[in-house]
Amino acid sequence: MKQSQANKIKYKVMKGLFSYPYGNPLHLKDGQILPKITCTSADNGRFILTIYATTVTVEDIQNVAPNISSILNRKFERYAVTISNADLAFNYVQFIIEDVMIDNSLHFTNVNQMKTDRPIKIIIDKNNHIDLTASGSMLVAGKTRSGKTTGIISILLQALLWGRDEYGSNITIIDPKQAELSVLPHVVTVDKDGEARKILEAMRVFETIMTERQQRLNELSKQQGDAMHWFDYDFHPCFLFIDEYVACRSLFPKKAEKNSDYCLATFDALIKRIVTMGASAGCYVIISIAEASVDEGGLPTMLKNAMSTKILFRPTLSEGRLMWNSEKLKTFPERVYKQGDAWFSSTDGIHDDVSFVHFPYMDFSVYKELGRLLKEYYL
Repeated sequence: MKQSQANKIKYKVMKGLFSYPYGNPLHLKDGQILPKITCTSADNGRFILTIYATTVTVEDIQNVAPNISSILNRKFERYAVTISNADLAFNYVQFIIEDVMIDNSLHFTNVNQMKTDRPIKIIIDKNNHIDLTASGSMLVAGKTRSGKTTGIISILLQALLWGRDEYGSNITIIDPKQAELSVLPHVVTVDKDGEARKILEAMRVFETIMTERQQRLNELSKQQGDAMHWFDYDFHPCFLFIDEYVACRSLFPKKAEKNSDYCLATFDALIKRIVTMGASAGCYVIISIAEASVDEGGLPTMLKNAMSTKILFRPTLSEGRLMWNSEKLKTFPERVYKQGDAWFSSTDGIHDDVSFVHFPYMDFSVYKELGRLLKEYYL
């Protein structure tokens, strides 16, 4: 009889897990009741495979993710397990199975094609987006030539296309390296004497705007008699993008001179306040780092944990484990990634699990359009 795709996957998995010549990956014994398996079709060509923990433990089931991927051969050779989740009550484990070779990336030939239907939505590819109503600031990591800066620019372009709102919306780009971003209009870089006073001032301005927007929201909440959110009105999101956070942080002296607050502690305090308090006013920080390390020479653990959207370009498992819990990366095999490839998660209730994404291909003069939109934004 003709079977559905989901049933074909189900029986392939049953054969691979229950047939002794396949290695008995669940360590089943003679006479033991076989675990129940179901498979259903989901959106975007995905399948949800569920294995119930009737006679085996949830831990044993989670460990067979690589076996399931290898079982899927012939017609399903392009398919593999990408996400595995255990039920809170430890009754079953769900595996998301999808075509890992399919290209879900977006191609834009004109910057205007990137404008989304709402300012609260940042698109990444055909299946993934960032919902700014449910997520917070962003941590973006990736080595040189990984596509990290271009990926961040794709986020900023989408915000710039909406223009400014009536509530002081602001998009601030800080380039401490005086690289290609620094020549664009309204980009903040180091002073002529090599100090970072202009950078600190730009961060203060951003924090002031954040505070004023929150005060305006508080006034609206009093008028309505209920808590009001920035996205309930015509607020547009604000972004503070710090390129190469570690390099930027190294510019500040550890101790301030007399009658001055120009020091590392002031920089750190501003960042912490904006990251932890900004989302409620629609203000977000994008921190870019070359290495996904923490503490000394990297990103403080408190900040890493507070940033709810995490992106790792040209990822490796060792770096990924510094950004996410190791359990979330169990199904991710080591492979060679190309520029623009990334692992992505955002705590918005939809993209909480780490998934593979490729940021948009932009077949136009990216820096030219970024400069033009920055000019128009601040006219």
